[in-house]
Amino acid sequence: MAEIRLENVTKMYGRKVAVNDVSFSCKEGEFFTIIGPTGAGKTTILKMIAGIERITSGKIYFNDRLVNELPPQERDVAMAFEGYNLYPHFSVYENIAYPLRSPRVKGSLSPGEERQRVEEIASFLGIVELLDRKPKQLSGGEKQRVGLARALVRKPQAYLLDEPIAHLDTRLKFSTQTILKELASKLGSTIIYVTHDYQEALGLSDRMAVLRKGVIEQLATPEEVYSTPSSDFVGRFFGSPAINLIDGEIITRDNKVFFKAGDDFTIPIRQDLVGSMEKVARQEDGKRMVRLGIRCHRIKVAKEKISGESFQLPIYAVTHEAESTLITFELKDVFLQVRQGGRNDYALSERFWLDFDQDHLLFFKKTIELSRT
Repeated sequence: MAEIRLENVTKMYGRKVAVNDVSFSCKEGEFFTIIGPTGAGKTTILKMIAGIERITSGKIYFNDRLVNELPPQERDVAMAFEGYNLYPHFSVYENIAYPLRSPRVKGSLSPGEERQRVEEIASFLGIVELLDRKPKQLSGGEKQRVGLARALVRKPQAYLLDEPIAHLDTRLKFSTQTILKELASKLGSTIIYVTHDYQEALGLSDRMAVLRKGVIEQLATPEEVYSTPSSDFVGRFFGSPAINLIDGEIITRDNKVFFKAGDDFTIPIRQDLVGSMEKVARQEDGKRMVRLGIRCHRIKVAKEKISGESFQLPIYAVTHEAESTLITFELKDVFLQVRQGGRNDYALSERFWLDFDQDHLLFFKKTIELSRT
């Protein structure tokens, strides 16, 4: 297995910048995820690592070997794409075994060893009973697992997996995620995994790069990305419901600093947080403005006043979930959502006290527009 390192890699299509000055390393044996919305440049990065796309500038290393000019067949990587790319005239067994019969590998395995390898990976992915079928006899989810098995059947320098389980139903997706994590641990495999699904990324990754418009917004562990997002974009991308983002004014009164958003929302800011808030503040119409972020489960709600920092808002909507209740409050320009455990009955327009956990307050520069959605 190899460490894969990108240094200042850029990819342009004509005048369009698809990937812009991207640098990161995927350590040997690491499960590294590239995540971002559609069009962020995730698949382009994977194809450049594989050698399918030429880079415009920058360097790609496998361990300490520069591979910029190496063709795909000499990079020794295995890829699985969102599309199935199966050979229709081959059986499932032959599709999976195909990489083991390439000129690079051919002759290194006996027929018995080949069958053992194919059946082992098919068993991992729960498709042993499909080995004698043709692709036309498979469902979309089955085809995707066959495509994944074909990528995983040999032991290359790295596995490059592009949305490999996107078409599986919820049950199969969960079980396949578990299998992938188990396989990565068992083999010590270097895996670079592309997805737009934040739950997949949080559950599978050792580290991740969050991509936006071809640029890395944050490079960190799943816990760091979720708990301390580097930007409002990253904060919004991870979590359901999305993180609460509120634009407000920084005001000082009686030597204390407050965050104010409209007439109904003013909270004191703890002194040790003032520096991080001021760092990202902006001037707008003569006021010092900042964007505050807080996750829905970091807000307390009660009928009685909770603390001296509590404030009141009327309930706008209530959504009952399987094991919790999502309460929506209306602020001046946005909705504020709070999740409480259990099924709680609240009356619309009823005023409740809210209290923010200041240990989990975040402050951001404004890089995305907010809407009541």
